[in-house]
Amino acid sequence: MDLPKLQNILTHLILSGFIILLSQSVISGDAHIKESKVQEWIDKSKNIKIQFAYSPEKPIIDTFTELKFSVQDLETAEHIKNFDARVVVTNGQRLFKFENITVADGDFSVKYLFPDDGTHQVLTRINTNYSILLSSFSVFVPHQSSPSLLNPFPNTPGQQNENEHLTNIIITIVISIAVLTLTIVMIKKASVR
Repeated sequence: MDLPKLQNILTHLILSGFIILLSQSVISGDAHIKESKVQEWIDKSKNIKIQFAYSPEKPIIDTFTELKFSVQDLETAEHIKNFDARVVVTNGQRLFKFENITVADGDFSVKYLFPDDGTHQVLTRINTNYSILLSSFSVFVPHQSSPSLLNPFPNTPGQQNENEHLTNIIITIVISIAVLTLTIVMIKKASVR
């Protein structure tokens, strides 16, 4: 094989490895809440949009989950400023309230410990100077394995995805290095002849 062909193959293999590596990343394109999954509640009559997201993406029972809200003017996408908010979290059996939340700039968040798995409703009441707005969002808390004698620290749902992501990155790097090494050896053998 001649040297230009080997260099061309090497270039394609390295670029393919980097494309695979970059494809493992998640890009969020939202300007107000920087999470990958954003729910929206729109009230056209009051010209208000509420965006909602939570972190971590897969809540863990009895671990704080941040519930994030962004209240915006529907037409301009500017934040609604200086209002009071109330957040209620329920699974249909239990009810927890966050009351008297004063919001200056349109974004606010609360931290909540989900006591069990399943679907939970997050209800908000926004009191602006000129209107009252009610909204509803849902949060799914996946079932989690309880600790056992053989596995006292079971993986949480988020950890499984992170471990798989790390494994994919390591495999991509190892394959790229192996291909690069093989190509260099082939180039050296071709130049010796």
